[in-house]
Amino acid sequence: MASLEELQTGDRVRVQGGRNFEKFHGGMEGTIVENRPDSRNVLVQFDDTGTSGPDPLTVAYRHLEPAPEKGGYRSGHVPTAPSQPSSQGPKEPQGPLLDEHGAFKMRDLVQLVGLQSAAAQELNGKLGRLRRYDPVAERWEVDVRQGLGVKRLKEENLVRPDAPQVEPGLSVGELKERGNKAFQEQAYEEAVAYYTAAVDMLEEQGSAVPEAADEKYIAVLYSNRAQVYITLCREVHGEEKIIGREARGYAMRANMDSSKAIELDPTFGKAYYRRGCAVLGMAPSASRAKEAIHCLEVALSGRASGGKDGIVLPNAMRHEVSSLLDYAKRRLDACVEAAVPDVEACRENCRQQ
Repeated sequence: MASLEELQTGDRVRVQGGRNFEKFHGGMEGTIVENRPDSRNVLVQFDDTGTSGPDPLTVAYRHLEPAPEKGGYRSGHVPTAPSQPSSQGPKEPQGPLLDEHGAFKMRDLVQLVGLQSAAAQELNGKLGRLRRYDPVAERWEVDVRQGLGVKRLKEENLVRPDAPQVEPGLSVGELKERGNKAFQEQAYEEAVAYYTAAVDMLEEQGSAVPEAADEKYIAVLYSNRAQVYITLCREVHGEEKIIGREARGYAMRANMDSSKAIELDPTFGKAYYRRGCAVLGMAPSASRAKEAIHCLEVALSGRASGGKDGIVLPNAMRHEVSSLLDYAKRRLDACVEAAVPDVEACRENCRQQ
C-alpha cells in the first residue's frame, strides 16, 4: 500500500479509528483534492458532507490512512506505528490537556535539547510549536518542524530558541541567498532576519548598493519575506478553530510585504498570489474575500512569459492559484463570515526566488 506522501489528487483516504473532531471522525472517507507532503497534510473532500460541510478540509497525515478500497474501516483501528523513543512518553494523553504550564503556553516556539536516547538524539536542536500539556504524563505535545511529527516531551527538554543572528559583512545578494536557504530548511525566523537585513541595507545605503536600482529585485525580497510570514501564520494557527492574534499578525505582515512587492513590480504574479493568501489569513470578511479574489484573478491572468498586462506567473503555480481562487469565491458566496480562515490554503509549493 502506498504511503500518504505518495498519494495523488483523486486517491482515497480514510480517517483513522479513534479520531473524533467536529467535522470529521474515525471511518470517514474522502477524495484527495491536494496532497501537501511538505506540510504533512491533505486537502480532503469527504463523502459525508453532512458532517464535514460542503468544502474540502485540511487534515494532518497523523489522522489519516490510505483507503484504496471503500469500507475498510474498523472501529478503533489505528495502523501499527514504529516504536517511539522512551523520551516521548505515553502515546496518548491520559486526561485533560492544558494550554499553559510553567513558563510555556500553547503555540510557543521551542527548541529541543538534552534528549539522551539514541533514537531521540537526532531531535536535539530542532524547532517546534507547543500544542498542549498533559499534566498526567508531565509532557508537552510538540509539533516538530521538518515533518518530524508530534513528540511528547518533558519541559526540561524544551528551551526558547535564541534570536537569529545575521553575520556582519554580507552583501545584499548573500543575505538573500541565506534567507532562501533558511526558508528551505524551515528556519523561518532566520529567513526573516536575513531578508530584513537585506531590505534594511538597501534602504540605508541606497545607491551605494548595486541592487538598489533594480525594483524587481527588491520586490522579490519583500515577496519572499511575505511567504515566510504566510508559512508562520499557518504554523501558529495549526488546527485551531479560531485564528489567534499571533497568526493574524503574521498574515498582516505578509499583506504589507506582498503589497510593497506589487508596488515595486506590478507584473509580479507571485506577489499577487501571496497577497491573496495573506488577506485570506486575516480575520474573515466579505470585503477581504473580494480583495483576495481580485489579487488571485490578477495572478491567474499571468503566464510564464508574461500574460495580460505583462503579469508573470510560473506555470507550476497555476493550479495552486486556481484552487485558492475557488475557495475565496466560495467564502464570498456563503455571505457569512466564517469562524476559521483557511490559513492552510496559504501554502505555496514554489521555491523562493
